[in-house]
Amino acid sequence: MKLTVGVGLLGCGTVGASVAEALQRQRDTIERRSGVRYELRAVAIRDPHKSRPDSIDAGLFTRDARALIEDEHVDLVIELIGGTTDAAELVERALERGRHVITANKDLLATQGPRLQALAASRRAMLRFEGAVAGAIPVVRTLGEALAGDDIYAVAGVINGTCTSILSAMEHGTSYAEALTEAQRQGYAESDPSNDVDGIDAAHKLALIAQLAFGLAVISPRVRRKGIAQVTQAEIARARLLGLRIRLVAATIKTAEGLMAEVGPVLVAHDHEFAQTAGNENVVRVVARDAGTLALRGAGAGGTATGSAVLGDVVTVLRAIRERGELAPRGRIGLLEPAIDVAPFFNELDRSSELPGYPLWNDAAVLRQTCSKRRLRSVR
Repeated sequence: MKLTVGVGLLGCGTVGASVAEALQRQRDTIERRSGVRYELRAVAIRDPHKSRPDSIDAGLFTRDARALIEDEHVDLVIELIGGTTDAAELVERALERGRHVITANKDLLATQGPRLQALAASRRAMLRFEGAVAGAIPVVRTLGEALAGDDIYAVAGVINGTCTSILSAMEHGTSYAEALTEAQRQGYAESDPSNDVDGIDAAHKLALIAQLAFGLAVISPRVRRKGIAQVTQAEIARARLLGLRIRLVAATIKTAEGLMAEVGPVLVAHDHEFAQTAGNENVVRVVARDAGTLALRGAGAGGTATGSAVLGDVVTVLRAIRERGELAPRGRIGLLEPAIDVAPFFNELDRSSELPGYPLWNDAAVLRQTCSKRRLRSVR
């Protein structure tokens, strides 16, 4: 076994800088928890003139990302540049070279995840992506590992912190434009917020969730989605008078006929855990045969939350290397088949006569759609 694991980092933006700093600052802690020594060997950047934290050793910076991947001393590649062009090429090359890969790139995995998972398995490498779904909440770990031996029926939740922060701010009289500006100021939303407010980000995350929960080749372009840009303060106020709140909900359900999945703004009872989210909070409910109904909640947006998830994956990979267990594919994923069709779900929900444009969330409707009603009665 190698005495020191070489780590290469692609990208040094908000999340990348947070991870680079933590890999240096928390080295003793990470090595103690994993039982493996490591060395951050290089950080690939695009713009050498951009300001970087002084705490990151400037000698680590390189503009040659491909050379970083080809370096025989790099065993683990952390991809945090985002997008589906350069990132796809770099991640694919790293896996082909047998490097373990950690990424928070939901766009890439939601559109090409099944192919990349198959490539990782063929090269006996690990592909980890806890940071790609719901920030610091361990959704990926729960579905891919803790519940790997269970039969999962449904997963639903509020999984876009930007939309949650905007909608919860609008409940207190803030305009949509003002709430969006504040979300951008706090780092929850990008300068171009369309990925979040149009439901694209949530659809990406839901595709990853479905891949993990059901072991099926689900890609986000096949998930029906609707965003929050058309939600008005009048609708939010009316919902509050009815004891309801509007939240962007993502849901995927395994049925006897196949898979259902959808993302969109939904009316939720004020005391439901989906409605209780505020700021950048996410909440995810998992319904499984033996575990019953589980709820995961926490910060779902921002560099520190995502960075925390990435570091968790670092420790996991280092432990696997120590235990020589890194050669096994993870969870239920081993997807070689083409992407499957996905049916919408929200048409199965009732509508409020007061706000007919929005589905009315109902946990029982989720259970009715699952493929094993008889067995589900035991988890109600």
